[in-house]
Amino acid sequence: MGGWTRRSANLGQTPCADTWEGLQKTDINGIIHIDSLYAERIKARQDIVRQYPGALDCLDSGVGMLNELYEFLVQEYLPHRYPTIFRHDLSTGAVENQVTNEILPLTAPADRYETLQKINRNVEEDFLMLLPSPDCDGYSLQSFVWAYPVGFDPQSKLGIKLRDAHQPVPGYKEKLALSMDRYFSNLEPSNPKCRVNWGIATNNNLCERGEYHLYPGQEPKETEFDLENCYVRCELQTLFALPKSGGRILSVHLYLYPLQEIKDVGLGPEMVKAIDGLKSGNVPGFHRYKR
Repeated sequence: MGGWTRRSANLGQTPCADTWEGLQKTDINGIIHIDSLYAERIKARQDIVRQYPGALDCLDSGVGMLNELYEFLVQEYLPHRYPTIFRHDLSTGAVENQVTNEILPLTAPADRYETLQKINRNVEEDFLMLLPSPDCDGYSLQSFVWAYPVGFDPQSKLGIKLRDAHQPVPGYKEKLALSMDRYFSNLEPSNPKCRVNWGIATNNNLCERGEYHLYPGQEPKETEFDLENCYVRCELQTLFALPKSGGRILSVHLYLYPLQEIKDVGLGPEMVKAIDGLKSGNVPGFHRYKR
């Protein structure tokens, strides 16, 4: 799918400036971001879902969590965080999106796929929704709104555990799996966290399902690319907990910055240092994985 570039007057104040830092404290205001590209991105998300219907899904076991997320967003979060866009309609008792004119009922639709569609048509973030696994050993992905995957089909992740979803990631099993399971278990609704995941992309596609990482046994292929069409792809990931279902929600907001823009604001040397730092970190395999 075609891409959209996230522009900023001061990239030094955007998440891209902190891409090499880990989990940080944040507040609930940070789970959804709306800016000047909102209308274009919402249209792009609908186009992606039409092409890839599997970008939206929910297991039977995840319906309660999905409904809780929807009702939290519509009843509480969106009308208070963005009141000029999401307004209560007193005549219908619903919330109306002033940009898209869509009516959002306060109660989640009976059809889970309509609930997923409404989230996708009104919010620019991807949402990955996890619950304790049926065997009580870790957390598993039981629902998602996932229009912007990187290097895979989201359907391949549905129902699998957090640690298994990260199996290709260098060092995850040895260094992070147990600690992340404990972290998810201890997460409180009042204490959301955020981090930034980043990489260099040779296009500005929002949905990137093709090969993106270099896995063990694979060798890099020689590929021609245009530096004028290269971007820093940053995902602002915010993790928070739902109080009723116990769901753990990862919201993901995508930023795309042209490499030239990174250079223009003086962040070029810092970005080069971050790329080189992948070799000397506690998981050197990341440098090859991100190639």
